[in-house]
Amino acid sequence: MGILSAKGARSPLLALSVFIVAFIVGFMVWQSVPRVPFPRSHGSTHHVAISTVPETKAAPVSMEEIMRLLFTPLKIEPDQPTFTDLNGTAHTLPPNPRYRKKLGKNVLVLDLETRSLESDKAWKKGIFNWMNLDHLSGGVFQHYTYALIHNYDYKFIKAPKFWDRHSSWIKPSAIANQLHDYEFIVFLDADAAVHNMHLPIEWLMNYWDVEPKHSITMAKDPWEPEHPEINSDRFNRTLTNTGFMIIQNNPTAHEILKAWHECPDDTRYVGCSKWKKPRFHEQSAFGEFIRYDYEDNIKELECKEANGAPDVEVSDCKGTFIRHYWFEKHNVKLDFQENMMQAITVPFQRTFMDNWPRVIYTQDSNKII
Repeated sequence: MGILSAKGARSPLLALSVFIVAFIVGFMVWQSVPRVPFPRSHGSTHHVAISTVPETKAAPVSMEEIMRLLFTPLKIEPDQPTFTDLNGTAHTLPPNPRYRKKLGKNVLVLDLETRSLESDKAWKKGIFNWMNLDHLSGGVFQHYTYALIHNYDYKFIKAPKFWDRHSSWIKPSAIANQLHDYEFIVFLDADAAVHNMHLPIEWLMNYWDVEPKHSITMAKDPWEPEHPEINSDRFNRTLTNTGFMIIQNNPTAHEILKAWHECPDDTRYVGCSKWKKPRFHEQSAFGEFIRYDYEDNIKELECKEANGAPDVEVSDCKGTFIRHYWFEKHNVKLDFQENMMQAITVPFQRTFMDNWPRVIYTQDSNKII
């Protein structure tokens, strides 16, 4: 992405996990057991859930189960005709969606880094604090949670740095090495986020009409006619952004990844070595060279749907489904927090409404009686 203008308290992970486990277990019990009257001191009746089953030692609940259960009320099916976001905007699938079943472990959500996670160091020291978490760990946690919600596989790969090129050049080879074991890889940069975590990648691939021939699906960068030199290749065509990619395991995908990885060697693509270190590294090389040999196998998405953030005005690039926080990187944590709070507060809202007659009282007059 080119340079375009765009406009506490300690919370240990252990304590957060205990709270979530307790909440989920309580939510499960609330859903499944009968309610009986519970007398209150002033004589009215308040209903609470109790179990009539003899007490037994509960089996441990895994974090995978917790996340899937927490998001179950929000999740939609891969072929659900319409998805309405929290802004009230309806998004409709094209006729005859291709992906009708959940792909599960056939999908890999992938993080690639040469950097270590600061959260790992903090955890080992016993000082983990979400409020102090950097965007790198925040983005990784978001991606990992997304994989748990939909039962996708997840990997965080820490690769060595290159001696002669920018670290982002690890993408083609690392993706190629993993692609043998999956139908699809969903790759995101650490500052990119799936904006609606309850929305499965299968639905998005239906929405974008990803065909079997499409080896790599990626979004275009923002572009404006006033500055055509920014985010364009040598033919003035808008670059695609490698911060979010869907890579499909087909024969051409492996060929593309190999050509991309070897591009800076200046064998097949003379002049590609120019992009070893200057912006935008592997992204510029892909846009300048690779995609022209594989036009039919590259699916380019509009910037506004799978790139950018709400404060980006250029190309209306506001990240409807995938957001990429190039500038305000800390917002990837906020995106994650909002998704989690939406999932947690939905059952609270249901509880409140179910108990409406017992918690809402009408006062006839504003007098002390």
